Amino acid sequence: MNTIAVFKSRTQALSVYHYLQTKKIACVTINTPSRLHLGCGISILFPAAYINEVKTAVDALGAAGFLGFFNK
Repeated sequence: MNTIAVFKSRTQALSVYHYLQTKKIACVTINTPSRLHLGCGISILFPAAYINEVKTAVDALGAAGFLGFFNK
């Protein structure tokens, strides 16, 4: 199962994405699904098994615009 991390800010979404890439975490940026009606339009899609690593990245980067995780 995949998970989506949604952000208010494109800058924060891309910062977390690049951080995850440096840690070799499998992830991609996607357009935020319109059904969520949230965020800046860019989200990060990743395997649910990496949720703790993504939480760590959000905390490490101080991504205050993080809106939450959603199952895809």
